[in-house]
Amino acid sequence: MSSPLNINLIIPFKDNKTGRLNLYRNEIEWFKENLAIRVEDLKEELTSLFGEGFELTLAPRSDGNSRKYYWRFKSSKRDRKYNRLHTNSVVEYVGMFDEARKLRLKEIEEELIYINANLKLIKGMLDSIDQSVEERAELRKANI
Repeated sequence: MSSPLNINLIIPFKDNKTGRLNLYRNEIEWFKENLAIRVEDLKEELTSLFGEGFELTLAPRSDGNSRKYYWRFKSSKRDRKYNRLHTNSVVEYVGMFDEARKLRLKEIEEELIYINANLKLIKGMLDSIDQSVEERAELRKANI
């Protein structure tokens, strides 16, 4: 990911056309899409590094709030839970690979941790924008 989310979330008092909010929302959505693209790139890297027979994949799972990415075995004969790299069943499987590949898997796991953290923050930002729009609409409808 070459360009970080660079956003000033101080919303001005006068944004009558919600133009600035829409710009923020678009930039946040763009960043979210780029995170998903990065995960797809990592999946492709796993295939090129380990081959088609590699039994692990990166799988998304919703935690009720936002999407998070985990390791998951492709085969139903294995533990099909959503796992972190340090889970016993995953450690046992990756133990058969050389040190360079294991190091790369650790680097990918670290990147997933940051991707997941960013996805959680993005969800919070989008929810906050939606909440501010709703609260402003309620205020404008109020009989005060």
